[in-house]
Amino acid sequence: MIFLESERLALRALTETDATDTYLAWINDPEITKGLEAGKYPSTMEELLAYIRAMQNSPGTVMMAIIEKASQRHIGNIKLHNFDWIARTCELGLMIGDKQTRGKRYGQESCQLLINYAFGRLNMRKVWLAVYQNNPAAIKTYQNLGFQTEGCLSQHIYADGAYHDKLFMSLFSPTINN
Repeated sequence: MIFLESERLALRALTETDATDTYLAWINDPEITKGLEAGKYPSTMEELLAYIRAMQNSPGTVMMAIIEKASQRHIGNIKLHNFDWIARTCELGLMIGDKQTRGKRYGQESCQLLINYAFGRLNMRKVWLAVYQNNPAAIKTYQNLGFQTEGCLSQHIYADGAYHDKLFMSLFSPTINN
């Protein structure tokens, strides 16, 4: 069931039926997970199913499958989590797993859908995220959405044979008195 949609994408709840060999391959592909927390160790189908169940059962997580409408393919996931209902903040997370759909601004489009949801329906005043310095495409996507860098943990992660910074970026709601 579609929860949010744009012209090209639909967002719906991530379900156990999304635990396919294709999704598992995304999690085990270092190129896809290079800028993510996931993928540091090999994952099994059982672990993937357990992860999806945990996301489904977490009252503090809104986890969505990103569906390309033209092909009806599951191309990635997006989530809001780490809600602070007093400060009215939450964290955004994104993974575009389908390599064929990269470079089509699907990440930006799906983020915009979930940001609008966070500000408009959940009454959040700030959406924040963490992104690694070795993921310049993601940083550019977030900057295009209006995110500003708020902080940095220097040389915080190890990837590609080097240490990289972990950046914290945020976006404030344009319509809410902050």
